[in-house]
Amino acid sequence: MKLAKVLWSSGSLFINVTILIYIILSGRAPLDYEARHAFINENWNIYGTLWKVEFLLMTMIAVGAIYFTAKSKKISWSILSTGQILLLVTYPLMLGGFRNTPFELAEMVNEIATVVFLFGNLVFFSGLFLLYLNDEILKKVLKYIAVALSGIAATIFLITFAELISWKQAMIAGPLVNLLYLINAYYGLRIKFSSIE
Repeated sequence: MKLAKVLWSSGSLFINVTILIYIILSGRAPLDYEARHAFINENWNIYGTLWKVEFLLMTMIAVGAIYFTAKSKKISWSILSTGQILLLVTYPLMLGGFRNTPFELAEMVNEIATVVFLFGNLVFFSGLFLLYLNDEILKKVLKYIAVALSGIAATIFLITFAELISWKQAMIAGPLVNLLYLINAYYGLRIKFSSIE
């Protein structure tokens, strides 16, 4: 239990750093796909390291979530664990599909990774919404904030997945997702056996 709490909470805490770095890099990267591909390869030390660290942190969150799913038998944990597992597929695609690959291949891999990333996040944040909606651990104000943030995040990923808004437009919600991950980190520290069974 302690290791699951540490993995969930520390992964949720430190993922904020990678989100922030990615947002900064995205702001500096060219908008044209071919120029962006060249930019990623020119800055591979940063991108490759960032994605490897993010892969590790997301795996830590997934392990904690899977443990809490097994202990709680709650559908919310099952849904968010499924989302987290889907998200993990994104990282081998990015790490293997961008570095020194022809542009056409990188473009195809990017499309696959984006679809998996958007859908995985939609499932993950939907699970978080259900978790926080039925939560009895957090104080009411924090619970309502978590419900609102997870609902907003799920909605943003849904409309981005449905191609109603662009990925660039969706990134405006980054600070809200950061705040939600901080709440997730705190939540993980508060979980007790009796609270998830």
